[in-house]
Amino acid sequence: MATEIEMKLSVPDTETLEKVLSDPELLQYTKDDYVTRHMKSTYYDTADNLLHQRRWTLRLRDEGGHMVAALKTANTSDDAGFFTRNEWQCTVDNIEDAIPILIDLGAPRELKTLLKGKELLPCCGAEFDRKSVCLFMDEGVRIEFAGDQGVLFGGGRKMPICELELELLYGDAGSLPPLCAQLENDYNLTEERRSKYERARSLAMEQE
Repeated sequence: MATEIEMKLSVPDTETLEKVLSDPELLQYTKDDYVTRHMKSTYYDTADNLLHQRRWTLRLRDEGGHMVAALKTANTSDDAGFFTRNEWQCTVDNIEDAIPILIDLGAPRELKTLLKGKELLPCCGAEFDRKSVCLFMDEGVRIEFAGDQGVLFGGGRKMPICELELELLYGDAGSLPPLCAQLENDYNLTEERRSKYERARSLAMEQE
């Protein structure tokens, strides 16, 4: 099991996103060039929304031809804009095959009981290009710094996204809020307090 710790910032437009990604103060902490990958995520639930009721996220993501399934449990952070979730991932071709693997990796065993006799159905999704790099900050802190641009979709509706994700890879989680605050001030950004899944699911639920 890994604990995902991240913050998201909403960016008003593509031009601003490119300015942030090329910020010289940030680039001084990089050792490599940005990597751009096309992502397509499909989120799954049962017909009676058992996973959504528990605030769990079950996802199968195509990362440039590399299929990765993930289960995330509910956000445990009380701080607005801060995401702290337990996460398990595996490489797999379809979401049904992922369930026993995720449980073996430590995902809640309740998942097996919950899904017994139930069909997993795609409920919403996201498709976007991600431009990312690792920031090697002071005191050993490492942060994946990513710009995402694309669409969320659900219930036949679409919503554009243009945002930054800052995920802590190593070090003190307290390093994220000051960095995000600086970016907010410098580029007139705002905290994004909902995950991609939550926003895509809201589109689908508007049609239910």
